[in-house]
Amino acid sequence: MFKGLGNLGNIASMMGSLQSLPQKIEELNERMKSERVTGSSPCGRVSVTMNGAGQVESVQIEEGLQGSESEQAVMEATNEAGASAKELFASSIRDMTSEMDLNLPGMDGILSSLTGR
Repeated sequence: MFKGLGNLGNIASMMGSLQSLPQKIEELNERMKSERVTGSSPCGRVSVTMNGAGQVESVQIEEGLQGSESEQAVMEATNEAGASAKELFASSIRDMTSEMDLNLPGMDGILSSLTGR
């Protein structure tokens, strides 16, 4: 459509994609609510399930786990599930921007800071 315009064609195409970005992000956020990730404690006695938006859906604790051991295991499982939810969200954003052909400078750095990786 914008052949022969060089970078102006790329800018026009990107502007069209950016206009649909709010709707795409809303769709992504809704999809993340239906995705599930699970994290487990290193001891294997606690598991936490979250949706892709980072909301805790369930916590399973084996019987007999008590006190500070229980607290530590819940914290570790929750942190693991949270990291998985962030990674899922970042991966979904990468896929979405790729599908929209949005090569936004700095996007990888932003997503890396989100996931800590």
